[in-house]
Amino acid sequence: MLAVVSLLVEAIPCLKDNYAYLVCAPGASEAIVVDPSEASPVWTRLRARGLRLRGVLATHHHPDHVGGIPALLENVAAAGEESPWVAAHVRDEGRVPRLTRAIDAPTDRFVPITELPFLPGFRLWGRHIPGHTRAAIAWAIGPESSDVPEDVFTGDTLFGAGCGRLLEGTPAEMFTSLRALTSLPDGTRLWFGHEYTVDNLRFAAAVDEKNPAVAARARDTVRGAPSTPTTVGVEKATNPFVRASSVEELAARRAAKDVF
Repeated sequence: MLAVVSLLVEAIPCLKDNYAYLVCAPGASEAIVVDPSEASPVWTRLRARGLRLRGVLATHHHPDHVGGIPALLENVAAAGEESPWVAAHVRDEGRVPRLTRAIDAPTDRFVPITELPFLPGFRLWGRHIPGHTRAAIAWAIGPESSDVPEDVFTGDTLFGAGCGRLLEGTPAEMFTSLRALTSLPDGTRLWFGHEYTVDNLRFAAAVDEKNPAVAARARDTVRGAPSTPTTVGVEKATNPFVRASSVEELAARRAAKDVF
């Protein structure tokens, strides 16, 4: 039987409350970076770990997720290393800087992304999850030996106990996208784009005040401490948008959260 290699994911704080993610395997020489809003903290971690940058995954086009890509690639070039690929959903062509791979992932399932040279021993999936933006994509990673991902990068579609504002999408799209993300096994890790969990739990307590899981999570979540990753099971128990029973209920909750 082949040994399963564990994935290492490091959350890198950027800007005010963003996360970029460095993804590699133990003892590896190459890494993938997700949503580098700033180049400096990401490059510092790559050098500290002695890793070369193989590729960049963008969950959507907003500058606080992709603004660091040009400078990061310039650092790679200055180091004399091979230029990494940059991937995003095809609907973000022209909106993600230095994009080299436009991925036409569907909304109805996670599909293997075989056209990207990925990390040895691991498989990459993508799924279109519109709602926050029209081209948001979830990137999922798992062992090559498995048909189910273990780690999913949700960008600004799903947060800890929350979801993103509907800037380009509709309540129906967000409702469908949140169900797509939480259709995976309960133990699946979800890595989100912003540290909003404390405030999101305040809202969750206001709209789901009789839910003991929300109160327990709020007690265990400390402002200023990273709360990423969450899991599918935790979000199903405590996220008021995931727990919305209809598109209309999600829309009402999103409108209320916007002014909370």
